[in-house]
Formats: sequence, structure tokens, C-alpha cells
Amino acid sequence: MIAQVIKILPDSVANQIAAGEVVQRPASVVKELMENSIDAFASHIQVHVLDAGKTSIQVIDDGCGMSEVDARLAFERHATSKINDANDLFAIATFGFRGEALASIASVAQVELTTRKEGEEIGSRVEIHGSKLIRQESAVCKQGTSITVKNLFFNIPARRRFLKSDALEFKHIVDEFIRIALAHPNISFVLTHNQNEIYNLGPTTLKQRIIHIFGKHISSELLDMSVNTSIISIHGFIGKPSSARKKNNMQYFFVNNRFIKHPFLYRVILNAYDQLLLPETTPIYFIYFSCDPQFIDVNIHPTKTEIKFEDERAVSQILEATIKQTLGKTNILPHIEFDNESAIHLPISEENKNIQPPKISINTNYNPFNRTHSPQWKNFFETKNTLDRQNSSENEQLFQPLPTDENETNTILQIKNKYLVVGVKSGLMIIDQHRAHERILYDMLIKRYTQEVVYTEKLIFPETFELNKHEILLLKEILPYLHRIGFRITLTSEYTVIIDEVPSYWHEGNIEQTIRIFLSFYEDLENLPQNEPLERFVISMAKSMSIKSGTSLNTEERQQLFDELFLTSNPQYTPEGKKIFEIIPIENIDKLM
Repeated sequence: MIAQVIKILPDSVANQIAAGEVVQRPASVVKELMENSIDAFASHIQVHVLDAGKTSIQVIDDGCGMSEVDARLAFERHATSKINDANDLFAIATFGFRGEALASIASVAQVELTTRKEGEEIGSRVEIHGSKLIRQESAVCKQGTSITVKNLFFNIPARRRFLKSDALEFKHIVDEFIRIALAHPNISFVLTHNQNEIYNLGPTTLKQRIIHIFGKHISSELLDMSVNTSIISIHGFIGKPSSARKKNNMQYFFVNNRFIKHPFLYRVILNAYDQLLLPETTPIYFIYFSCDPQFIDVNIHPTKTEIKFEDERAVSQILEATIKQTLGKTNILPHIEFDNESAIHLPISEENKNIQPPKISINTNYNPFNRTHSPQWKNFFETKNTLDRQNSSENEQLFQPLPTDENETNTILQIKNKYLVVGVKSGLMIIDQHRAHERILYDMLIKRYTQEVVYTEKLIFPETFELNKHEILLLKEILPYLHRIGFRITLTSEYTVIIDEVPSYWHEGNIEQTIRIFLSFYEDLENLPQNEPLERFVISMAKSMSIKSGTSLNTEERQQLFDELFLTSNPQYTPEGKKIFEIIPIENIDKLM
């Protein structure tokens, strides 16, 4: 008798497998439930979160609600009211069309649904734990739907252990909340965390919604853009080149009010800003595409954040042309006027009538290939960095710069304002200046943090600026650390920050920009242990304060950077483990010649 090998999985197991694609973390639950509320034509949506969603997520809406039968069927796999046949997949205008969200969520959490349909007097309550129906009963409730998800991954301990810190998980929830709020400025949204109100956004215009989320300071940086074509319509806002940042969290694409990620269109935007941005910075944009659903495919990824355009080339050309036109209309693009009629007229007086243009003397006997006319030509090649080609023993200091003369110091070259190049006894050392400075600052900040006395300097004119709500929450979390290293910061209102004292070693020119970059780095450091907040703080501060690629350094600054690097605890690697320098052996250089 042949043993049976292939089996049909139980629905509970199949749902948990599907949940692995749909429900990756608490933020995934928030996204799916909010999208369901929007599909139910809700005008007011509340999201209440406890412990970054690990304990509880509740989403309440005033949408159309569900009947008693629909409330139960909604938790069945592939149950949906959005599509009827395969043809509907090519004209999707809703969000939660797959019919897997509620079934997947209920398979890995304890879910309670309360809902009442418009026109009915009594609603329904359904409670499901790990795909098992606990109870279904009639309930007195308001029109709409309230769904509570408790103890996410309670029946999959391995998945729960992989969740990050509360701060990081809540950051992902905020990201999903903001994306949906930006896509629907006509809907009211509320977000609370541990019973503290984070956002309360009323229905408004798109620009006001952006300002309410990211702060008033962004208002003057936005440029309105709009175009309508037979292929696609594009509207929204792009940022002025001056608002571009190295770490930028204000970059959003929406297609038919659905947030998407599209690397190709991102490169198109960078091309449109060509030669207008500082090195390694990216612009702000909030771009909304509207087109016939038949011309796009949103069914290519489980999280529905990727789409495919039918004519991607045409869309990219329209987008690039629209951005360039917007920048041109607002006089951002360089403009030179050659109209002679507008030239400035300078009257000629009797005194300067006889002034003649200077005469240029030319040496007709000059020969650029004659060495006698260029006695210093060899110095360009034969610098003080000449490599020592003699054999060296294993005990020699390989990282010691190699001068050509005992009384001379070694010259350190800078390449592309990014790398330092210096000859050492083992070959040619190439140093990443940004990473080197990051290591130096990290060691210095750790030392400063442990000192009992912190020396500060009072600013003559205190630095005042505004942060958005999420940045303020991050800043409050790390204020004790900032105070410990010498920053005196006051929060005077909901969004306003005042800095009146800085550390005595502070040499950065733009405090506001450094603080913004620091906050971006701080929330992006996901791979550090959860129990090392100080490590996360110091690394983020070192990254934000370090000199950037593209910064020109004079001879003295290069030498100082080199010397201080090799006084640190680990000159070879950054605090995150990235390589700081590489040595090209002299043997490899010989092979190239």
C-alpha cells in the first residue's frame, strides 16, 4: 500500500501562511483595517493603539457597516465584496479587494468585530481567536464598524519575538497612517498611542493636510504642479531644491489614491532636478497620479505597494516634463537673458572717453613641451607621497604615513572630495572621509557622555525652528541624552523647538538641519539591540554631525582627520561595522604599471 504524502492543509494553517504575506507587523494590520474603512465610505476614522500594536489595535469608522451574515463571512478566506470575476482584477478601484486581510489577521490574533449597517436598528458582534469562532451575537452599536485586534501573533511566538522595539514598531504604524491620511485629505483621521493623541486631522485641502502632518515650515517649500493628458493626470507638490535633504522622509507617490513605491519614477524625478541639488540630497515630493484602473496592474504584490503601468515610458516622460515646467515657471531653473534692449546703459563722461581696453602680451616663443619653461612640472607627479618600495618586516607599522624626508610630513591627497589617499609602508591607503569622521565623533561622544561635567556655550541668538508631530515625539524620547552631551532644548509649543546652548565642541553651522538629519538616522537604526538606546543615540548623532561626501578639506584638515582616526578605539570600522579604509598593496600597484 502506497502511503499518502500530499495533504490538504487545514484552513487555520492556510490562513497563517497567508498572514505571513499580508500581516508582517502591527503596521500591516493598521493599513488593512484603515483601507477597509475607506472602502466602506467612512468620513471619520479613528485608530487607537496600545504598546505599538502588540497589545491592541482598534480601528473605528462611521462607514456603511455590515449585516449579520456579512460580518461573519468577512472572516472567511477570499471573501470580498470588491470583485465578482477575473475581469474585475483589471479595473480595481478599491483597496481591500483580495479578501485575505481579515481572515489572515484573525488567524494570528484575537479579533472582535462590532458593526451595524445603515438603516438597521441592531448590529452584530463577532469574536474570533486564531481562526476559531468564539461567539457571534446581536449588539447595540453605532452605524459603522469597530474592529479590535489584540495580542498579535499570540499563537506564533517565533513571529512575535521578531518584532522590533515599541518605538520602531510605532514608527511603522505612523508611516502607514500618514500615507493613508495624505491620500484622503477629505476624510477625518485620529491616531492615539497608549491613550495619548498623536494626530487629529480634520477634512481639509491637500496642501493643508501636508502642513498639518509635517509642520508649517514646509509651506514655503512646496511648488504646486498639475497636468492633464489623455494617458494620465498628475497633480500634487514638489519641493524647492533648497529643501532637499540627505535623509528625506517626505517622498510620496500615489496612484488613484493608493500609496506606491516606484524606483524608476524616483530616478525620473532626480533627472528632472539635475544639477539643482547638493550632492547626495533628494527632493521633497507629494505626487498624485490619476488614470483609468484598466491601465494599471495593482495585483503584483501582496502588500499592494507596487504597481505596473501599461505605458510606463509615456508616464515617465510626462512626469519629468511636468516637474521641469514647474521648476521653470517658478524661476528655479537657471535663466540667462541676452536681450540687448534690457542691458544697463552706462554713460561715458569726458574723463573716461579715452580709456582703452588692456592689451594682452603673448610670448610667441613659448613651447609647452619645453621643460625649461616649467621647472616645477615634476612636482605634480613626484609628491611627498612617494611610496617606499623596499621590503618591510611584519613588525613595521603598516598604517604609518610614509614621508620622503625625515624633516617632511606626508601629503594626504583628497579625491572627488570623498576619499583621502595616503602612501603607507604596505601600499596605498584609501580612506572614506565621512566614515572616518563618524568613527572619531562616535568615540568622542561616548567619552563626553560619561564625563561628569558638560561644557556648553550659550548662543547669542537662540535657534528656533519647527518640527512635525512625529519628529517632536522622537525628540522628547531622547531629550535626556541630548541634555547630557550639552544641548539645552526647550519645547515652547506643540511644534516649536528652541535651542539656546550647544556643546563647547560644536562646530556645525546649521543646528536645525543637523537635528533633523539626526532624528531621521535615529529612527532608521533598526538593527541595533532593543536594550541599547544610548548606542543608537550616539551612532545617530555621529552620523548626522560627520562631514559629508563632497566636502572639500584643506591640507591641515586632512592631516588632522587622519591622525585622529588612528587614535580611536577601532579605526578600521564604523560603529555599524562598515569599512573605513582599504589598503592597495604595493605589489598590486606594480602589476598595473
